Amino acid sequence: MNFILAIESLDFALFYEQLSHSIIFNIALLLTLGIIGGKLAEFAKLPKVTGYIIIGIIIGPNALGLMSHDVLASFKPFKILALGFIGFNIGMELNFKRLKKTGKEVLFVTLSQALLTFFLVAGAVYIFADEFKWTYALIFGAIAMVTTPAPILVCIKSYHVKGRLTNLLCPMVALDDAFGIIVFAFILPISIYLAGHSGEVISAGNLLLGPMLEIGFSIIVGSILGLIIIYILNHFRKGDNLSLLLIVVVGLFFGIGIGYAAEMSAILLPLTIGVLVANLLDQDFMVDVKQNTDAVILPILLVFFTLSGAELDVALLPRLGELGLIYIFVRIIGKMIGSSVSTKIMGERKEVVKYLGVTLIPQGGVAIDMAILAEFRFLQLASELDNPHFAVIGSTVLTIILAATVIYKVFGEIIVKWAFKKAGELPEHDLDYDAHQHLA
Repeated sequence: MNFILAIESLDFALFYEQLSHSIIFNIALLLTLGIIGGKLAEFAKLPKVTGYIIIGIIIGPNALGLMSHDVLASFKPFKILALGFIGFNIGMELNFKRLKKTGKEVLFVTLSQALLTFFLVAGAVYIFADEFKWTYALIFGAIAMVTTPAPILVCIKSYHVKGRLTNLLCPMVALDDAFGIIVFAFILPISIYLAGHSGEVISAGNLLLGPMLEIGFSIIVGSILGLIIIYILNHFRKGDNLSLLLIVVVGLFFGIGIGYAAEMSAILLPLTIGVLVANLLDQDFMVDVKQNTDAVILPILLVFFTLSGAELDVALLPRLGELGLIYIFVRIIGKMIGSSVSTKIMGERKEVVKYLGVTLIPQGGVAIDMAILAEFRFLQLASELDNPHFAVIGSTVLTIILAATVIYKVFGEIIVKWAFKKAGELPEHDLDYDAHQHLA
């Protein structure tokens, strides 16, 4: 009886209000709903990250309203942390030993197709954008450069693909992403500066000095911290997994904290740490370290992408048709023409010239990471200048890239498989359906 009276005396509205503003409760909620969204996306043959973002949209203030704008704003430190871990994870995938095997061909073709794609997409977006032309052009041009490796690796592993096209493609994708991230780190501060000083006379010094300092600072500090982490890891090489994990995580916390305090790149500094760890540690030991860090990174990414979906303004979707289609199709043209011309210059066989560009069409995780970082930085600009119009730029970028990656995912693996088949590198007798289903 006393328990019933106690329950009746509670103010449930107040209790719910307190609960909805609890960071711990909201993290648990985001993890739970994110897992559900990821599983539903897998069932629909879409990337898990798409499921996280869609479920975030549903619970966000622009849909069901389970999370308010104030609650989302309280997660700002968590988002900064997550972006740092994303950068580290990307850096861990860039192994220079693998790049040496194909040498100058990979470097020339990668840079050629990436730069042509950047200029074509940037030019097309500049022509068709209604406002903030240079801002949108530079951001979309930089994001268009990167390619997702998932559909490529699925085809290679599932169908035992072998040949010159395959040998060029594997290191190209890693280099493509690394180059795209560096260009994006240079472009994003410029695009933000242009948006914030729209209509003003802008000097080349103001435009270029900031990005150059940001990239230089990120690489130098990231290199110092990376070398310290490697030294300590080697010293505790025979330690338990928890010790190894803590060494990396603490080092990343220092890097992310220093980068944020200096208002530098949230991705490039920890990416530099990841590159050094991936290339200077003994290979077997590096794999052990990566397995331990993945255990921490995965739940962080789940919450991060679900949060990003919750902040997405779905009301923008009906107004993005033309710009979105331009991004999707001009990017495809850039990848195909750039790859075809550069491989022909390098004297590659005709199958590589014809089909390499097709295999570079898929786009996913790295592009979404870039779009989310752009959204985050424009939200900061909107807050600093007390002008919510700048937040729309970030929402527009994220919405278009999310829509594009869904389309690329739906058709990406089909296109890549077709290209390998036409290039004569897909054995007809080795189409292992069960393996394909497992990997996909």
